[in-house]
Amino acid sequence: MTKPELRKALRVRLAALPFEAKAEKSAAICRAASQTPQWREARTVAFFAPLPEEPNIDLLWAVLGKRIVCYPRVNGDNLVFLRVPNREALLESGRWNLLEPPHHDDHVVPAGAIDLFFIPGIAFTADGRRMGRGKGYYDRLLAQPDFRAPAFGVCFAEQLVPHLPTEDHDRPVNRVFSA
Repeated sequence: MTKPELRKALRVRLAALPFEAKAEKSAAICRAASQTPQWREARTVAFFAPLPEEPNIDLLWAVLGKRIVCYPRVNGDNLVFLRVPNREALLESGRWNLLEPPHHDDHVVPAGAIDLFFIPGIAFTADGRRMGRGKGYYDRLLAQPDFRAPAFGVCFAEQLVPHLPTEDHDRPVNRVFSA
């Protein structure tokens, strides 16, 4: 199956997943991720604002402690991460209808300063291969030389596949959390 065919098939599969099931699965993913040493040791964490078909990792705000949280914003062909002071901070609809923090130069967090990244995807394999939405933003992020933090892929079990077609620019995540 090609990447476009797989994306289409998974979108259909995710659309059939009831809201309640997504909420339960999101909570399970957050519980599992928050029990890891990487979460316990992280001081600066990069979240993402989930689309309706993605796991809601905002539940991690409840166990955040004194961590700094940042969210990505599309900036040309790359992502820039911006510190968000609290869960109620207003995110705005940006490029590709993604919710993003407004850009303020004094809120920029360099990728090298982030201790843990949560990364969405359309599909994952158990060993960390990932297929995104096709624009390569997270692949470029994962390929940056100053990117050293663990990357946690999050998805619903319905998004786990045994094999993904890959290209040279595709970058894996360190660990996948699914429910």
